[in-house]
Amino acid sequence: MKMAVPVGKQLSAPLTCLLVAMASLVVCTESKRVLMLPMPFSSNIEYHSLVGQALIQLGHEVWITVPMNITERSTLNMTNLHVVMYDVPFNIEENTMAELPERYFKDESVNYGELETIMRQHCERFLKNNTMFKTLKHLHPDFVVIDNLSLVYMLTILPYRLGVPFAFVGSSYDPIAQRVPFSPAVTPLPAFPYSDHMTFFQRVVNTLVFLRRCWTYPSKYEDTVSRFAPEKPYLPMDILVARADIWLVEMDHILDYPKPSLPNVKFIGGTVKGPAEPLPPDFKAFMDTAREGVVIVSFGSYVLGLPKEISDKLFHVFEKLPMKVVFRSNLTSPNPSKIMTAHWLPQNDLLGHPNTKVFVSHCGKNGQYEALYHAVPVVATPLFYDQPYNAERMRVKGLAEVLDLRTCTVQEMTAAILKVARDPSYKHAITAASRLFRQQFHVPVEVGARWLDHVMKYGGAYMRSAGQDLPMLEFLIFDVIAFLAVAFILLFICLIFAGRMIYKHVCCRKRKME
Repeated sequence: MKMAVPVGKQLSAPLTCLLVAMASLVVCTESKRVLMLPMPFSSNIEYHSLVGQALIQLGHEVWITVPMNITERSTLNMTNLHVVMYDVPFNIEENTMAELPERYFKDESVNYGELETIMRQHCERFLKNNTMFKTLKHLHPDFVVIDNLSLVYMLTILPYRLGVPFAFVGSSYDPIAQRVPFSPAVTPLPAFPYSDHMTFFQRVVNTLVFLRRCWTYPSKYEDTVSRFAPEKPYLPMDILVARADIWLVEMDHILDYPKPSLPNVKFIGGTVKGPAEPLPPDFKAFMDTAREGVVIVSFGSYVLGLPKEISDKLFHVFEKLPMKVVFRSNLTSPNPSKIMTAHWLPQNDLLGHPNTKVFVSHCGKNGQYEALYHAVPVVATPLFYDQPYNAERMRVKGLAEVLDLRTCTVQEMTAAILKVARDPSYKHAITAASRLFRQQFHVPVEVGARWLDHVMKYGGAYMRSAGQDLPMLEFLIFDVIAFLAVAFILLFICLIFAGRMIYKHVCCRKRKME
C-alpha cells in the first residue's frame, strides 16, 4: 500500500498532514470529520461515496479510502470527497469476480472461501501498514464508517486504535453480528433462494447454516485485536464488532421480506441514486424514438463478454422483440438502429425514462433497487452470490419472471419479456411497491446520512441492546442450555440412583417378610 492521496492528487505524508491541520482550523464546531472504509470494489465505493456526499450536504467533511486502480475509473463521482488512495499488490475486484461468470456459464461450483481468504489478506495488509495508520491518525477523524460485510469486520480495529466511534453501512443484514433476536424458521439467509414461507427441509438447511455461522464467527478472527492493536485492551472480535453505534442496512420490507431488528439496526432501503438525470445525447435520441418501448439489458459490470452461444441467443431474442433494446456489453450490435450496445450504461437514468418497459437483469442489488424506485418490472437471470435470492424475492412478490440464462431457449426468453411487458399485473405490482418505497425511504442514501449525522451528534448508546455487550455464546444462551442439559442429566442420574435404591429397599423388605 502507498500513502494517502487527498482528492486524487498524490502528496507526501508531511504535506498531507499539514493540509489536514490547516483544514481543521476552518471546520465549524458542528462539522465532523468522517472517515469511510468501503470494500475495495467499485460498487461498494460508489455507494459509500453517495452516502459521503449526502453527509457533506449536512455540513460534514468526508474522507474515503480507495485503491489506486479504482480511482482511475471515470465513472466514480468523488466530487467534494477527500480521497485517501492506497495501493494493492493486485486488482482485488477483478481477481475475485472475473472467474465467477465463467464458472457460472460452465455450470461449475464457486469456491466462496477464496474470496474470504483474499479479503482477510487485504484487511491484514491494511492494518499492518503503519504509514497508512499514521496518515489516518493525523486526519483526527471524529467518526469512522465501515462496510458492513463480514469480510471486512477486521477493519473495526482501526477506529478501536484511534479511539473514535464507528458505524457500519452496506448491504448485509447480519443478525448474529448485530445481536438481533432471529428465527431461521421465518427469515431466510441470502445463501439460498428461499422465501419467508419455507418448507420443512428448507427450514432445516437454513437453521444449519445459521448455527454454523454462530459457531464459526466468534472464533474466526479471535486473535485480531492482540495482533493489530497490542497497545489496546484485548477484546474478542465479536464484542468489538457489536460496539458499533449504528448499523445501516441497504434492505427494506417492501422488496425484501420483513426482518427483526434492534433500535440501532436501521433498514434504509437499497442503493438508489434518486430521480433520473438527463441522458447523454446518444442514449436520449435512441430512447426518445422508441415508439414500442425499450428493454434495458444488463448482467452487471463483471459480465460484459458472454459465451458465443449465449450472446447469439440474446441477439436472436432482441431481433424478435417489437421493442428496442439497450444492452450493456462489449459486443458489437448486429442492428444498431434497434439494438444499442455499450460497455457502460447510465442505468438509473435509463430505468427512469418513460419509454422503458422491462429490465432484464442478473438481479444485482443496485439495479434491483433502481428498478423498484422507477417501477420497471424485471426478467431476472441470476448468476451467482445473492442474486438467486434477490430474484426469488421479486418473483414471490409478483415483480418479475425468473429464467436460467444458460438453459432457457430463444422462445422462452422472448415469451418472458413480452409477458412482463404486456401483463399489467407486473406493472401494477411494482408500481404499488415503488410508491411504498418512495414514501418510506425517499432517497435512501440521504436517510442513511441523516442517521449517521444523528449518532455523531447524540451518540448511539441509547439505542443499544444489552445483548450487544454479551459474548456470542451467552447471547445465544448456549451457557444456559449447557447448564440445563447438565442439570437434567444429573437429575436423571439421581432419579435412576434413587429408583435403584428404592428398588433394593423394597426387595430387601420382601425377602425379610418371606
